[in-house]
Amino acid sequence: MPVAAPASAALVMDGLSGEESFAMWRTLVRPMFDVEPEGGDVSRFRGGADICHAGTVLLARTAATAQRFSRDVSRYAMPDWDHVVVQLYESGGYAGDCAGETIELRPGEISVLDLARPFETAASAFSNVTLLVPRALCARVQGALFHGRRLGAETAMTPLIRGHLTALADNAPRLSGAEMEAGVEALLTLMGGADPRGGDPQARAAMAASLRQRIVQFVDERLGDPEMSPASIAAACGLSRASLYRLAEVDGGIAALVQGRRLARAFDLLADASARGARIEDVSHGVGFASAAHFSRAFKAAYGISPRDLRAFAHQGLDCSFLKHDRRLADWTVIMRRHYDRLVADGA
Repeated sequence: MPVAAPASAALVMDGLSGEESFAMWRTLVRPMFDVEPEGGDVSRFRGGADICHAGTVLLARTAATAQRFSRDVSRYAMPDWDHVVVQLYESGGYAGDCAGETIELRPGEISVLDLARPFETAASAFSNVTLLVPRALCARVQGALFHGRRLGAETAMTPLIRGHLTALADNAPRLSGAEMEAGVEALLTLMGGADPRGGDPQARAAMAASLRQRIVQFVDERLGDPEMSPASIAAACGLSRASLYRLAEVDGGIAALVQGRRLARAFDLLADASARGARIEDVSHGVGFASAAHFSRAFKAAYGISPRDLRAFAHQGLDCSFLKHDRRLADWTVIMRRHYDRLVADGA
């Protein structure tokens, strides 16, 4: 998977007046929307954006004060902007009309807007992830990307789709154009409910990385449970045991993944110089190790330092974070590339 730096830009409005900020903001969004500040007072407007253009898709993280969005299709008959917009509102939301259908979006929810159709919405102050996808890239799952679609808390797949879109946004500057398009294909597959096994290896690798993140989140929330088992993890994440084992292969297996997460949490607790009261044995039990001796051996094998020495260094004010090699395992991009390498090696 070749890695080439995508084109990135930041729209920073610090120090500008509301009028100046809004003029820049309107120029940024004009190809997609007409905008007006809520109440019409531009003097109080604030906003900003981080934009990444990779391959044929554009992804942006934006934040702004309350405003109204609209699109009159007759005014936007531009073939260069034949796109579908997928938006995740990380905070705030909007309500309005999508070609005659009412829509209301709350924090944590995802919506679809088709730029070939009209809409009018009013948004509160917000931060969101906005993904612009060319219509040609959406052809395989066009039926799932209908105008005004909302993925809310009541939709079972929303947490996974939200996690995948967030991972794309978090890692966008490090993805090549091909990797970004693969990640978007995986996102569209999730949104369309299609079988991911028939996709391109890059898209399958991107989806595997997001599924693994779901496993990691479940494990992290239950590190103190010594009875956590592959069966309970698979059931909670909606996976078969075989799928769970396959996804954890890049970590050395599910047992290694769980132990790695437990050790990582223990590292953070022991490296916290303010947590002087907790005994090392209590820390080990708190993250799910039944034996303090086993914990000490595993910790030293992972980090090259004993738990006791790490605590002593932390109390001396030394930064030992460079020892925490498992940071790479939390990197969605690294995991995606590992899964891709495995799929290619397996001829899948």
